Amino acid sequence: MPHVSDQGTGLWYEVTGDGPPVVLTGGWGLLDAQWHEVRPLLAKHMSCIDWSPRGCGKSDRAWLGGFTMDRWVDDLVVILDHLGHDRVHMWATSTGSMLAIRFAARYPERVQSLITFPMFAAGPPARQKAATYLALAENFGYQALARFTQWIGCGEKYVYGAKGDEIAKFEAEVFAQNFSISAINKIMDVYFNCDLSADVAKLSMPVLLYLGASGNNGAEALKPAVDGFLKLCPKAELKIVPELGGTYLMVEEPEAAAPAVIEWVGRWS
Repeated sequence: MPHVSDQGTGLWYEVTGDGPPVVLTGGWGLLDAQWHEVRPLLAKHMSCIDWSPRGCGKSDRAWLGGFTMDRWVDDLVVILDHLGHDRVHMWATSTGSMLAIRFAARYPERVQSLITFPMFAAGPPARQKAATYLALAENFGYQALARFTQWIGCGEKYVYGAKGDEIAKFEAEVFAQNFSISAINKIMDVYFNCDLSADVAKLSMPVLLYLGASGNNGAEALKPAVDGFLKLCPKAELKIVPELGGTYLMVEEPEAAAPAVIEWVGRWS
């Protein structure tokens, strides 16, 4: 697996496809696996850059003084510098949106366009959710955690059926590969004690707010977050995919999720 070293810490990345470079940033648990179904469709039109921030996924798990949002943003800078990319497109979802928004606010000259989910400020409800993640993982393990995150992420058409069961099983396996239960509280601290409202207001590149309509993380359930994002960044375009889960649309039905991204990257390349 390709790694680049940042003062001895190995940072993992992988490039698939050819064309305009697009950084894919998934949520805290799935990371690059969030894109496993949709990546082959995207790679026909663009160069997909997957990566893991330090402490999780396929990057080194060393603690090395702690994790912060800016430290993880700097990890992506190291990877992109290594690859020789001055400007990239970005597609992020779930908590990965926070990393992409922070990167885009700090380095606007390096972001050609941004596709993101409306997660940018973690208030009390989000911290309560994070506490549930932590309690399930520490007391009952990866499978119990995956059942809960699948219920959060899937759209109503899949959450209770065979597809939902399949996704929960997949998640449990990926979680076990991506983070240790002993470190999950450190990861939660970064994402769920964060307010990037000021960063959203600074976004100067073309922005697409992209999510599914259905489920506990869908556009209907997160209307205040969607409205809040558009108020802070009124030039952003909004694209909602009917019936699919807010953050799992690319896992549930990649064929329905890919076209808007392919069109968007083509428009701004």
